[in-house]
Amino acid sequence: MKFLLYLVTCFLLLNVFATAKSLIQDSCKKATAKNRKLKLDFCLKSLEGCRQCKTAKNLGELVMATMKNAESKTKRVHAQMKKDFDAKKYPKDNDMLVMECLSDYSGTAQILNLAMETFEDHDYKDLISRMNLGMDSLDACDEGYKERSTPQISPFIKSNEFLTHLIEIPIAFTEMLKRK
Repeated sequence: MKFLLYLVTCFLLLNVFATAKSLIQDSCKKATAKNRKLKLDFCLKSLEGCRQCKTAKNLGELVMATMKNAESKTKRVHAQMKKDFDAKKYPKDNDMLVMECLSDYSGTAQILNLAMETFEDHDYKDLISRMNLGMDSLDACDEGYKERSTPQISPFIKSNEFLTHLIEIPIAFTEMLKRK
């Protein structure tokens, strides 16, 4: 009897993961077909590495999981930037720019948190606006370096691009929800 129970449990778990994998693949394919900025490989790798995304049962749950994933990664990058700043790993003459970027990252995480609350209200237009605002905040970090009297390339450009692409995923998925 126990064996049968284990077998059924195993089957159900495999079914859930197969359904989530199919949902991820289908959603990424549809999203990248509509949004040229979003790359299929990036979408698939990002979501297959996201524990909450793997258990999503529908597009709505996948949107929420991708927003949480983007917020979590933003907080993680912010924490590493802060650690490096405290360890004086950035040039001293860039202190103000680094502090502004830290603020931008913190703001992006807060905006993504508010976007998740907006999702609960099914206000998809406002949700997309908030997520776009989060991406704009990341762009502001890079712009600070470009606008110096001696323009520089932001040391955070790769992190900003990565996070921008992560935020584009729930935006694209939300656009798909709006059409339903």
